[in-house]
Amino acid sequence: MFDQVTVVAFDLDDTLWPCMPTIHRAEETLYLWLQQTYPRITENYGPEQMLDLRREFSARDQRYAVDMTAMRCDFLHHIGELHDYDGEQVSQLGFDIFFEARQQVEFYADVFPCLQRLKQRFRLGAISNGNASVEHVGLGQLMEHAVSAAELMVAKPDPLIYQHFAQRFEASPEEIIYVGDHPAYDVVGAVEAGYHAVWINREQLAWPEDLPDPEHQVADLHELEALLSD
Repeated sequence: MFDQVTVVAFDLDDTLWPCMPTIHRAEETLYLWLQQTYPRITENYGPEQMLDLRREFSARDQRYAVDMTAMRCDFLHHIGELHDYDGEQVSQLGFDIFFEARQQVEFYADVFPCLQRLKQRFRLGAISNGNASVEHVGLGQLMEHAVSAAELMVAKPDPLIYQHFAQRFEASPEEIIYVGDHPAYDVVGAVEAGYHAVWINREQLAWPEDLPDPEHQVADLHELEALLSD
């Protein structure tokens, strides 16, 4: 079935670790740091108000939907200057605090054993719309190349991000299988780019009725290994 496949590519958030617990912890870490370092900001905004303000800010520029790092840096700059602080300083220092905390992910239990075995048979890589770093989270030795939306200023499911990934590996689309949790971004997008695609459905969710059914579905990476062995 996958005789031509030489590259297995993965989404990151909610595919290799739960995303929102990581983001929530990073947001809390940043807020506590702001509370200690730039107290005028947190005197005016509680954690929920800060989140609402950031969401409102992120809607101002379409590029923020692709570049999460720029959005957070610009937001911190904005909120710093709003409270008579050095916006550039708040932005640089604050994003460093957030970014370090954002990389403290809790992998699903199957990730390292399965990736280590897959690495013996395939070249591995990642494509992500978020700003998790393969190197910072501890996957640098397993992933040969990682492509992010911010790097290209184009996000999944745009075929350009898939095309760029294939070029990085010097592989044709039919030589790549993509594994991800998002039906539209990871599965339909990958198939439309010419990849094989596997929907990893860890939460046993229903597939959206308005999308073509996935050819392959697994509950975890152990099932992915079995699928690729078949």
